[in-house]
Amino acid sequence: MSYKINEKVRNLQPYEPISGNYRIRLDANESFLEISPEIKEEMLARISELHLNRYPDPLAAEVCEGFGRYYNVKPELVTVGNGSDELLTLLTQVMMSKGEKLVYTSPDFSMYQCYGYLAENECIEYKKNRFYNIDVDSLIAIINREGARMAIFSNPCNPTGDGLCRSEVLRLVEGAPDCLVVVDEAYMDFWDQSVLDCVEKYDNLLVLKTCSKALRMAGIRCGFAVANKAVTNALRAAKSPYNVNSMTQAAAAVLFSHPEELDRATATVIESRNELYSLMRDMPFEYYQLMFHAPKANFIYARLPEGEADRVFEALKSEGVIVRCMGNNLRITCGTKYENSEVVRLLNKHLKFGGDDIDY
Repeated sequence: MSYKINEKVRNLQPYEPISGNYRIRLDANESFLEISPEIKEEMLARISELHLNRYPDPLAAEVCEGFGRYYNVKPELVTVGNGSDELLTLLTQVMMSKGEKLVYTSPDFSMYQCYGYLAENECIEYKKNRFYNIDVDSLIAIINREGARMAIFSNPCNPTGDGLCRSEVLRLVEGAPDCLVVVDEAYMDFWDQSVLDCVEKYDNLLVLKTCSKALRMAGIRCGFAVANKAVTNALRAAKSPYNVNSMTQAAAAVLFSHPEELDRATATVIESRNELYSLMRDMPFEYYQLMFHAPKANFIYARLPEGEADRVFEALKSEGVIVRCMGNNLRITCGTKYENSEVVRLLNKHLKFGGDDIDY
């Protein structure tokens, strides 16, 4: 007899980010802005003082304090994770039991379903309408009819860039009282409809945040779950004891001690996003219309006719520019002024204007 990998992972396909060297990378929704040299030096100084022979703070208390000050939430309601991915894994394993139902929206971040599947949740897809919007009433109906224990979606949405306004999110939370509603606000720094301030009001609301987008620290892998005290206590009790390493904690603590720079960087990214959107809206679409979603995150999402997205993606790639191809869609992260103008120049070069209309 030989060892056999269990069936649920035997044919699982890994998440495959685009690798390689390209002159312009607009594929991963990272910030195009680096941390300032002065703050980076402060981080390195803090790291040099660490006693690396000792375990890190199990609750990342200083990071929770900094996060709480910046986002105006109580630090004791924050659980810090090794990226939001660890927290998503924890949620599907700890707040759900085997066989319980998880509702996820589509299109959305693909890993929600993956983590639910690995935790042996029963994953139920809620398909958005043809304009990628969530109908809150229909989503509430599905959650309640199925007896779902958890529902999860990103807001603003990755990959579409659309968003559900604050009042509708809260209506969903109130309309599904037996279901934990997980709102992934990874991109909410670029919009103004957060429900982060409502976590104590509801038993069934949890908000995820990250250092990877507006905070410009994707490389340190640091994420946050914010919920009422009961849910937070459960997560803190179930997580690994020393899940966030000392270097990440030191860097994040320094980062949150500079709120003015965080605000300036976010404003700069929003300006870049709006610039890219304006440039793309000005492209000559007399005979050939792309569907652009008014952006609420740090990227633009464009729907192309069948087969065109792959062709345009490869054409841009051949010229050293990487965006994300997702079915018949291109997701393009905003960048520097040069990067924005260059990607639009290449889109104008490679799109076949006058082609077939898009079937909505």
